[in-house]
Amino acid sequence: MRNLFKNDRNQVRWGYKLASFLLIQEILGPIAIILVSVALVNLLFPILQASGVLDGDGVLRMEYAEVFENSWFIAGMVIQNLLLSLFFLGAWKYLLRGSARSMGLAGRTWLKELGVGFAIGVVLITIVCGGIYLTGSARMMAGSGLQFSPWLAGYLLMFVFVGFGEEIAFRGYAMGTLRQTEKDWLIVLLPAVLFGIAHSTNANFSLMGCGNIILAGILLGLLALKSGHLWLGIGFHISWNFFQGCVFGFGVSGISTPSVAVTELTGSPLLNGGAFGPEGSIVSTVVLLAAIAATLWWFSEKRELGK
Repeated sequence: MRNLFKNDRNQVRWGYKLASFLLIQEILGPIAIILVSVALVNLLFPILQASGVLDGDGVLRMEYAEVFENSWFIAGMVIQNLLLSLFFLGAWKYLLRGSARSMGLAGRTWLKELGVGFAIGVVLITIVCGGIYLTGSARMMAGSGLQFSPWLAGYLLMFVFVGFGEEIAFRGYAMGTLRQTEKDWLIVLLPAVLFGIAHSTNANFSLMGCGNIILAGILLGLLALKSGHLWLGIGFHISWNFFQGCVFGFGVSGISTPSVAVTELTGSPLLNGGAFGPEGSIVSTVVLLAAIAATLWWFSEKRELGK
């Protein structure tokens, strides 16, 4: 009789392993985040009221609005990605009996790979944003000068945690659960689709944005699959997010951030991505498809040279 839980190699079927990813991502993680948020609110409320940030009725004073909203958003994103990272690392070690190396978090060249991934992200998002400017659907406000807000450091920290958290979740854990299928297309594609769907709750979400995030997930998946590590993808993820928002002044998957340059959207959302950001633009589609093709070519050439 066929075993419903294990395959013919006595391995727990990959579908059950992937279900554990969905359980953590959609149920356990959000519950933990809500509990921590409630605890923080209860802890901070009397402190903020006593310090005058909140008035006697517990309402935020206008002069503290920017500081509070930025601080709370950054802290929330950091805590969210830290908790999810710990959940997935714990489940990988104690539930799936895997190691940091098998997830892709080892390697003596990790710092170099992180830097290379960061540089790739900078180059690609610069090409995307430059392409959007060239279409005339967005323009950099020349008279505004360059803005160097102290909040940029906070948002960089946030994007570092987002880069680690999302890569550990989707390219480390989700791809890892699919490895026993020995089907590279499935290992890369299914987590990429889940990655796109996971952004569907973001503000100003669009089908074009979903498609491009799936393409980005495929690119990140190929970097992880071909290199055997998560470092290239983590570096890419950090710089892609930070530069499109905090440098060029576009939205980051629907998130608004302080930025060095001030960009005004002047044309079709199909070209500039609208409020969702460059990830909702057809320019991103072209660049990401080209990057996927280049990645496949690069690693095939390395394999041929290695023979």
